[in-house]
This record gives sequence, structure tokens and C-alpha cells, in this order.
Amino acid sequence: MASMIPRVPRLAAGLVLLASAVIAAQGGSPPAGKPYEGISVFGRPLAAAAAAPAVLQQLQQARRDFDVAPTEEHCIWLGRRTAYAGRYREAIAIYSEGLARFPASYRLYRHRGHRYISIRQFVHAIADFDKAADLVRGRPLEAEPDGVPNRAGVPVSNTQFNIYYHLGLAHYLARDFAKAEAAYRECLRWSKNDDSVVAVTDWLYMTLRRMGRDEEAAALLEPLHARMPLLENGAYLDRLLMFKGAIPEADFARSKPDETAPERAIRDYGLGMAALWRGEVPRAREHFERQARSDAWTSFATIAAEAELADLMRAQPDRAAVRSTLAAWMLCWNTYDLDLAAALFVQGPVATYYSSEKPGRIEGFDAVIAHHRGFGFVRRARASDARLWLEGLDVRGDGSVAFATATWCFDRAVASEAAAQRGPVTFVLQRAADGWRIAHAHFSNDPPPAAR
Repeated sequence: MASMIPRVPRLAAGLVLLASAVIAAQGGSPPAGKPYEGISVFGRPLAAAAAAPAVLQQLQQARRDFDVAPTEEHCIWLGRRTAYAGRYREAIAIYSEGLARFPASYRLYRHRGHRYISIRQFVHAIADFDKAADLVRGRPLEAEPDGVPNRAGVPVSNTQFNIYYHLGLAHYLARDFAKAEAAYRECLRWSKNDDSVVAVTDWLYMTLRRMGRDEEAAALLEPLHARMPLLENGAYLDRLLMFKGAIPEADFARSKPDETAPERAIRDYGLGMAALWRGEVPRAREHFERQARSDAWTSFATIAAEAELADLMRAQPDRAAVRSTLAAWMLCWNTYDLDLAAALFVQGPVATYYSSEKPGRIEGFDAVIAHHRGFGFVRRARASDARLWLEGLDVRGDGSVAFATATWCFDRAVASEAAAQRGPVTFVLQRAADGWRIAHAHFSNDPPPAAR
């Protein structure tokens, strides 16, 4: 059969492009170690850019300081400087080693949790921040020095603020908005300046809006104004003033000449949320897709844009093309969404499945869905730190049936050096009136390295 690359509608194309790095033909064996810092819920490998020389010099000094005196403080700074160099998994390992020496260090838990967020490991992040909150309870306020000082050289946050701020964010990204609100309310208690108040108000406002509590959210905006003396969080304030109506959306949408990548992410996410609340879903998706494809993948706003896109795809999966159907299939594995899995397979006795974990053929739609339930899939999804993606996807077929082959990869512990599980997979898909559905999937495991 001739090779077939299905055309994808414009609004669906962005979601498919999120997985472009993994569904483009790659070939060959992966390099030693992991060539990624994390994997997005869409199966996008997240690799760090080269660090600037000054950043590497600071990292080298932090390493020397730690080698001379491996204290809790030097461990924290070694981890922070390692993360600023884009080596997030290595930073997590440094914090983990530090916690083996200093098991009661709420600061090490706080910083490790932050980097778990960076690599989309929200379950691990929540566990770390919960532990940090337990350990810091009852202690006096503790200022936290900035790794990248602001123009005044004055830190605007403290350890307690950062624990609850990031705990709220981790719950927000994991879509547990009630727990996010509780964490942000506690964070406000530790917000001792306008910068801190603006930062936490921004995320609390969006949390309340996501829960349908619009009047409470609007009340948060009443005391905010454009003349607040901020050192760091001007982009957050502008977003809140746009939500308030004090800044026209058209003005907020214009990029500034000196705008940083994180500031651009904050703007794009805010515009997407404003469109979403108005019911303009295609416009919202455009903003979220643009940000999710950007290089600023460590920005909290970018991670939040990915979460919004995942919600939209799960609510209305795009099956217009084989590749978009398989992109949704990757998402269902990365969110353990049983409803999404059910929306992607052919219903009735036609559906068949061979698992790499279970002998024999699984026959019929009900049995296929039961198999997914046995792997931990649940209705309406759940947060998961395991990641599945496809490499070297090849699609062929005619107008009604398509065949797809790829290497499937499944990383149960992204932050570790443990190798991802890998193997070949074949899909057979059928075109129906509502788009492409999976009729058959066959998974196998690659042989162990010693047997190759």
C-alpha cells in the first residue's frame, strides 16, 4: 500500500505537533542515559538547552563549595545551580542525596518538589511539598535568597511562601482545584509584600474560576491596581488587571520589546484562559497550543497550558486523522483516563489487543477496557508520573483502514536513570463516521540488552 500521511484540520494540528518530536521517524538506539529531562503528557521529550557560560561557572563554584563542606546549605545551592543549568533530573538526584543526610530538611523537600514540577512529575511534587509543610509547621518565617536576584537585590519570598505556593501549583496542574485553593489560602498568610500577594492571587484567582466561583475570584481583584510597587511580578499583575478589565485585552495581547520567555508564557496562558471562560474554545486552544510548543517548557504557564490542552483533548478527542487519534491514545495512557480510552477503540467484538504484560489475545471492546482498568485506568483520569510515548511512527493504509507501527516507550520513573521500557507496537485503525478508532493493538517488549 502507498504511504499515507493524513491531513489534519488546523485546530487539531497543534495537538498533533505536540508529539512531533516522538512520532517523527527516528531510528537507531537511544544514547546512553536518558536524552530528556522529562516527558510531557502528550509524549513530547523535554530536553534542556545549552547553559550559558556564566551559569556553568556558578555551578562549578557551587560544586567546589559542596566538595569542601557538604552542608545542607551547599547541597541546596548545588541543586539549584544544577537546575539553572537545565539539568533537572540531576538536581533532583542531588536533593535526594541531601535528604539521605538531612532527612528533616524542609528546604530540600521544597526545592526537590519544585524540580519535580519542572519535569511534570506532579505526584512526586505534591508528596515533597506535603512533607515540607509538615516539617516547617511551627517554625518562624524564613527568608529565602534568590538564585537570580531582582534589580534591587532584595528577595521577595520566604521558605514558607514557596512551599505552599508550589504545593498549590502542583495541585492545580494535577487538576485538584480544592486542594490547590487550600494551599494558596495558606500561602497568602505568608505573603509579606506586594510581589508575593500578586503572585499567589494570580493562581488563586484562576483556581476559583476553574471551580465556577467567579464572584469570589472577582473579589480578589478589587484591591489590585497598576501602581503597586513590584520588583518581579509585573507580568502576573498585568494578567490580573486584564482579568479585572483594567487593561484592555488587546493591549495585554501585545508583546513587549524586552519581554522574556516566561513573561510571554504568562501572557499567552492568560489570553487562553480569558478566551476559554468566554466559551471561545478554538481561540483558547490556539493560545495553549502555541505556548505548549514553545521552547519555554519549564515555565509554569507553559505547563499549565499543557494541562488545559489535555483537558480539552480528553473532553473532545480529535479522531480526524490517524496521528491525532494516536496522540490522544498517548494522552490517555499519561493520564490513565478510562473514558478517553473507551472513546478511542472500536466498540463491539471487533476490538482485539495483545499486551506486552499479559499472555493471550484480549477480545472485544469490554475486555479491552477491562484490561485498561486493570492497569489503573479510572473514570475522568488521574494524575500520573509514568510516561508513555511513541518513536518512529509510520502510518500506511487506504481510505477506510490504516496500519501504524512504532516503538512504544514507557518510563515509570522519569526522574531516575532506570531505562524506559521499550518494544514494537502495531495498530490497526478503522475509519468511522466520527473519525478513526483503534481496532487492534499489539505490543511486544524488546529483548533485554544482554540477549540482543
